[in-house]
Amino acid sequence: MIWSLPGGQTYVTTPGSARLVPSLMIPTPAPSGRPEVESAGDRSVLMPRRKTTRAQNRAKYVASERRRNRRQHSARHSALLGPAPPPNDDDPPPF
Repeated sequence: MIWSLPGGQTYVTTPGSARLVPSLMIPTPAPSGRPEVESAGDRSVLMPRRKTTRAQNRAKYVASERRRNRRQHSARHSALLGPAPPPNDDDPPPF
């Protein structure tokens, strides 16, 4: 593999896969010229914009995991201890 840098330096390397898969060692032509730059007004070629930020996505994920964990915990708790007493029961439990 020959790497040519814009400053004129050239580096020659051999990939590790050359010994494992020699049939893939076919040279490919380097791109010619500079890549085309799209205008800022045409977004049809660029990636779509995010509707939410990564922080919002993370917060939503954490909240959903906490809800799931809370449901699992309450299901395990009620299976072990039985149903909870009604909240408006003024009579203390017998000891």
